[in-house]
Amino acid sequence: MTFEEMAKAFQAFVDRQDRLILSGHIRPDGDSIGACVAMGLELLRQGKHPMIYYEGNISHYSWLPQNLPILDRETLCKATCGRFGWIMLDCAEPHRTGEAYICADLSEESFCIDHHVNHKEYATYNWTDSSATSTCEILFRLFRQNGYPITKEVAEALFTGLSFDTGGFRHSSMTPEIFRMAADLSDTGIDITAIMNGLFHTKGFVETKVLGVILQKAYLYRDQIVVSAMETRDFQAVGATSDDSEGAVATLAEVSEAEVAVFLRELAPNTIRVNMRSKHRVDVAAVARAFGGGGHVRAAGCTVSGPIEPACQRILREIMKQLPEDAE
Repeated sequence: MTFEEMAKAFQAFVDRQDRLILSGHIRPDGDSIGACVAMGLELLRQGKHPMIYYEGNISHYSWLPQNLPILDRETLCKATCGRFGWIMLDCAEPHRTGEAYICADLSEESFCIDHHVNHKEYATYNWTDSSATSTCEILFRLFRQNGYPITKEVAEALFTGLSFDTGGFRHSSMTPEIFRMAADLSDTGIDITAIMNGLFHTKGFVETKVLGVILQKAYLYRDQIVVSAMETRDFQAVGATSDDSEGAVATLAEVSEAEVAVFLRELAPNTIRVNMRSKHRVDVAAVARAFGGGGHVRAAGCTVSGPIEPACQRILREIMKQLPEDAE
């Protein structure tokens, strides 16, 4: 389908539904949350009944509108009773939505809008544009195409996703068009400084302590991969949880010698979450896919089974496959 055809198909999908459940990926980030909020606000404007399910902590995004119905696991189960449509945002694989996976079988029809590379389509309708910087970029174009008003509240959500997934407009995916989108969103009167500070320059005291431990434990592997890892006991020692380390890999990636940054954290016994960033030569999305994960060429993640040290060695071996000239 063309962009125009897909935008028309989306409105027809919305017209057929009254109740809609929105979900992104587990451990939602700025793009996932921003997309859910922007879409929820638009559906509310159209007189629909949107409900958002997040699997993970979203308290960091307090500047976004709080007037949308939020589901927890119990209310999600109740919401799936009866007729409803399911919208997957910033995620194309049902199992990556966590408990919202049940919507794959129980929804009357589903619509996916995503910008990650996907090799299989699961939804009734799939709108994936891997050339887009973010799902919020796709939504911006959808809103413009279908004549949906971009209010200040919607703009706050879209700007959050756009700026988060471009690393504060620093990634190589940046184009003049993205800056124009950001300018148009800014014209609605949003507080860009507050959003950017909230996304990139604000940490709680416990998060800051965790970052200190992460940096203390970091080491440089083969002179080009900066690595750090935290086990459950490391988090407990500073009164934290693994959620308090979100975004740490971006700090590791600032090391000048690092072509790749790798951060591993223990989520549960023998369950290790891996986040990666790269600068020039390594496709970390390919590394993540080797372990059932995914993401972008320069930013990706996966979950690996086993103790943390063997998991780290497996990740490093996979990365080194893309650096053969330095492998000896």
